[in-house]
Amino acid sequence: MKHTQALKKLQTILPSDRFAHSLRVVKIAKALALNYNIEGDKVALAALLHDCSRFLSPAEMLKKANSLGFIIDEVERDEPRLLHAELSAYFAQNDYGIEDPEILSAIRSHTVGNTKMSMTDKIVYLADHIEDERDYVGLEKVKSLAFKNIDLAVIESLNSMIQFIKSLGKPVFHKTIASRDNLLGQLND
Repeated sequence: MKHTQALKKLQTILPSDRFAHSLRVVKIAKALALNYNIEGDKVALAALLHDCSRFLSPAEMLKKANSLGFIIDEVERDEPRLLHAELSAYFAQNDYGIEDPEILSAIRSHTVGNTKMSMTDKIVYLADHIEDERDYVGLEKVKSLAFKNIDLAVIESLNSMIQFIKSLGKPVFHKTIASRDNLLGQLND
């Protein structure tokens, strides 16, 4: 499916605020891709589709993930929105015809990262976390690093997420910690 077709379909299924968020993520992702000399079309398509499952409620996400045979851990069961990245990759492949593993990986990784993040993964992850409507403790530091050192920016974003979740007294998803720790390890190599 072409970018324009995906755009039209998303506009009909996503809530308007989620669709607007996706467009803001595309804008930042394109700028980051240009800055880091990465192929912009793939990045833009991954950014556009990164939340394509967000028309589902958390309960519907859990039900759909169960029906697809996803292995769901306790943290995901308690916070089903964590499933939306994997579900969005599923929908991107099955409803939008995306076969490119790089695009699917970026969609799958946009919420909590992964332990082997490609540059496309990092760009889509970061674009989602620094788009213009975001507001969280540490955002300015993440934004200041975004176009200078993407690895440090992603680490700072993950750290902010970990601190926020801990401040709520909730368990931190193991994949978030693994993503951060892997990037830290790469910096020290």
